[in-house]
Amino acid sequence: MAVAFKARVLLELGAELISSDPVALYELIKNGIDAGTKHVEVHINMLLQPSAYRALFNAYCGTQAKDWDQDEFLADLDEHLEDLAPEVAKKEFLNSVGKPTSAHSAFEKLHKACFEANSIRVVDWGHGMNKEELQSSYLTIGTPSRLKQKIAILDSGSGGRVPLGEKGIGRLAAMRLGHFVTVVTTKKDSSQDFQLVLDWRPVFSNPDLDASALDFEPKSLKARQLPKPGTTLVIQDIQSDWSLSKLRELADSDLGKLADPFASGYANQFIKVFYQGKEQNLITAFHSKNLEQADAECTISFRAGSIVSQVAGRNGRVQEARLQVTTKYTRFNKTEVLLHEGAHLADRVSHLPGGRRRKNAGEKLARSDEVVAALASLGDFEAKFYWFNRGRLIREERDLWRDSLEKFVRSWSGGLLVYRDGFRVYPYGSAGDDWLDLDRKALASSAYKLNRAQIIGYLRVSSAKNGALQDQTNREGFRDCPEKEALRRLLRQAIIADCKTFLEKVDKQIKGADEETIKDIDERIADSSDLVVASLKGLRDRVPAEAETVQAVLHELAEVQDAWERAKQALSAKDSEVEKYAHLAGVGLMVELLAHELARSTEAALELLEDKKTARDPAKLQLLAAVLKTLDRRIRVIDELSIPGRQRKALHDIGSLVKLMKEFYQSKLDRHQITMNVHFKPKASFTRRVEKGQVLQILDNLLSNSVYWLSRRLERDEAPTIQISVATGSGAIEFVDNGPGIPVSVGEKVFDPFYSTKPEDGRGLGLYIARRLAKENDMTIQLLPAVDGKHRGFLIQFAEK
Repeated sequence: MAVAFKARVLLELGAELISSDPVALYELIKNGIDAGTKHVEVHINMLLQPSAYRALFNAYCGTQAKDWDQDEFLADLDEHLEDLAPEVAKKEFLNSVGKPTSAHSAFEKLHKACFEANSIRVVDWGHGMNKEELQSSYLTIGTPSRLKQKIAILDSGSGGRVPLGEKGIGRLAAMRLGHFVTVVTTKKDSSQDFQLVLDWRPVFSNPDLDASALDFEPKSLKARQLPKPGTTLVIQDIQSDWSLSKLRELADSDLGKLADPFASGYANQFIKVFYQGKEQNLITAFHSKNLEQADAECTISFRAGSIVSQVAGRNGRVQEARLQVTTKYTRFNKTEVLLHEGAHLADRVSHLPGGRRRKNAGEKLARSDEVVAALASLGDFEAKFYWFNRGRLIREERDLWRDSLEKFVRSWSGGLLVYRDGFRVYPYGSAGDDWLDLDRKALASSAYKLNRAQIIGYLRVSSAKNGALQDQTNREGFRDCPEKEALRRLLRQAIIADCKTFLEKVDKQIKGADEETIKDIDERIADSSDLVVASLKGLRDRVPAEAETVQAVLHELAEVQDAWERAKQALSAKDSEVEKYAHLAGVGLMVELLAHELARSTEAALELLEDKKTARDPAKLQLLAAVLKTLDRRIRVIDELSIPGRQRKALHDIGSLVKLMKEFYQSKLDRHQITMNVHFKPKASFTRRVEKGQVLQILDNLLSNSVYWLSRRLERDEAPTIQISVATGSGAIEFVDNGPGIPVSVGEKVFDPFYSTKPEDGRGLGLYIARRLAKENDMTIQLLPAVDGKHRGFLIQFAEK
């Protein structure tokens, strides 16, 4: 048998599914745009607001109704009429109510009067419809006519305007505004107007009503009502209040943003609003000149493609996905251009931006593999936003803020407004929508406040390029899909990890080194050290025979912590801000690494000890011995940093320092199946007068970065390898790996303070500090020349003896 459904399904698709009055009105305006109109008129006439009607009804017919008094009722009614309604209309309204003799008859007449007097009229001058089109398209819920039109335009590649609607249910939005709709329409060269009356009131009053009981039939009108081709929707039985103040708010928050104002400041002037018969100039032009007062601007450009460059036969290589983020801190005339592709881009959409503070920061986000794959099907897009530092503007530009910027920023801020084919996608950019979690991120940050209240901007997508981004039926954004999640992650990375980081970096350069960096390192050292101590004590209790080794580790760790505390105390007595923070941060980062590796080793040992079979299993005993040997390696490296007095220049064998760091990293290299080769040319090493601990810090940073990116490489045709060549004659160390490399567009930026290409664990201090420490030891550190657009390693050059 055929599927049957109740008429209330239509109610769910219209009055219930459309989330708000603005969205309902937008749906009706979109219908006019798709009909080819040059402008749309919205006429609203209200004599008695629905809330006023309910208040009167409760007063005279409610549970505590007052005694009936005709004069008092008419006086109350007159008092509740809309002030802005024309006097003639008020008089006609009161005449239609007459002089009722009871509350029952009064509200019968009042209900009819409100039905006739209150209306919303949406007028377009598009191509209109004839009787057959009203029957076959307008009355066919879910009609595919617009969808077919859209597909035909996209397939033809003609570049024609793509219809905004495609689901065939937008017309039902009218029932959210009112329960009685009259459509009057005509086409060019037609000698008749046609009318369709849609009375939805039975649907609301009778939930058992079958859809087949709704019998709406278009008819021809004898007299012409329309002066030219187009369509007029008259909505009656209005359900909510429509005041001039509501319209002003609606114009600011919605009507003025329906078409992309960033492309044209007058984009939304095609909408004309009339209230109580008078045109209201509510939709003002977008004053793009105010954007010049922004402290910074950020442009985001994405080119869809594959993450791994693949050969595509005669056509050459498959296009690689690429994200470019250009941030201009106009207040300080500073600009940064970042280009992300390959493994770097895959890593950025696989982790939270700036997520080092959260637990398990190195773990991938859910669905990361399918999100990375969706970078090929997402399609190209562009976004741009302007950042207004409200606090600074209020302090330093009070008059400018009060006179023009305050209202502008309040009206247009809210995050990125999303425009597809030039028209808005709801609810993005609305006050209650934070789909990028920018506010939550800002509130969680102890530093910079890059929140939605300070951002004015847009995201532009198109039906042709971004076909996977489909609207939800309730107009509450894009449907969930891997492409939507990829879009969200790309934007979050660009805004939070790239733009925000650059703004903070510039501020730190202007204001001096940021004490928050040291505080952050200090907290993480404390956390890591506590974990190490707990693990080591557990190991000592379980393996009494190794108590001496464990105690040595605890002693050396205590020495490191003491050195860290003394360094912090010495810091307060120094004047050179940059120097003192660089030194301290370098020691701190090394201590944190050591504590982390100690924790991993002791946890591994404890896991083996918890296995009762370990004592009887030679292989496991051998593994436990290896873990304890790793602890011994850790002790030797800690020993180099534990006592500040040891940190003075002396003659050291550089090759031995390289070998020491190789031993320190061996377990980590094994864990990630990375091969590390050290070659001496010629076979003998060389010596230099250096601070041993500082050279170890430099080598540690290079190895740490290399392991990080090798473990995240995408092209796995070759085994991950680190090659270190020690040139004895020239006093140089060449450090190369076969990871994703550093893009030429990034290049020397890796040595800038607070710059990092690691999304979830990068602080942007390692290479900056390494270069400063190199300089103090008469060394230089620089990138090796690029190959195929990527720098693959570093060259450390020692000065002559």
